[in-house]
Amino acid sequence: MSIHPTAIVDRQAEIDPSVTVGPYCIIEGPVRLAAGTRLYQNVYVTGETHIGENCVLHPGVIVGHEPQDLKYRGEPTGCRIGRGTILREYVTIHRGTTPDSTTVVGEECFLLVGSHVAHNCTIGNKVTLINNVLLGGHVEVGDGATLGGHASVHQFVRIGELAMVAGYARVRKDALPFSLVDTKGLVAGLNRVGLRRAETPREQLDEIRRAYRVWFSRELSRTQAIEQLASELRFPMGLRLLAFLQAESRRGLAGRSKKSKPDIQTCDEPA
Repeated sequence: MSIHPTAIVDRQAEIDPSVTVGPYCIIEGPVRLAAGTRLYQNVYVTGETHIGENCVLHPGVIVGHEPQDLKYRGEPTGCRIGRGTILREYVTIHRGTTPDSTTVVGEECFLLVGSHVAHNCTIGNKVTLINNVLLGGHVEVGDGATLGGHASVHQFVRIGELAMVAGYARVRKDALPFSLVDTKGLVAGLNRVGLRRAETPREQLDEIRRAYRVWFSRELSRTQAIEQLASELRFPMGLRLLAFLQAESRRGLAGRSKKSKPDIQTCDEPA
């Protein structure tokens, strides 16, 4: 175990012998650091925080501190970071606010400088938050999603898997899986680049494209669109899109941008 002599480490902490703790770090409370994890200088980790294997926390990172919630009264809550996640300079991740709740960041995520993950957020695997992204409390972000720099996401919003959110976006409603989201938080098309990088099979890509056209059709109500999709979708990614549309939404679902791509043109528009 390599712990710099200037670091302050609580006796309650459980630290794997292979962990590296840099100068002036503070580890406070029953923190658990798994094998291979490295903390650069001036990192603060506190509370019921569990950090997985081979994570890297750069200078100034804060994980597990009290939530920015006036209702919080010191209840026992936690924070969990999955293996292989990288937290760049000055990332802040706050623990849950309701009793026994947890803020979760998945595996192999990449959170860039100044990103903020508020209390009770749930972030999937391989998510990228570009510099200064702000996630309000209880936000959910699906696997493989990317949020551009300075994007801000309202409390209780869901970001679907493999969504690509524009920089400086204001996301106030749920962003559909596999979508491109513009600066107004509206769906502007399919995230073709992300789908290609994810090696999406052609038949699944075609099904997602058809599902988008059904969903945004002017001729169908949302109830009718869901009924039609439930009868047509067969492949795993399409079924996950359907589950997202059917799930309870606290904020409602994002609408279509007027500058949307041909992927979501309605049936009365040229392809």
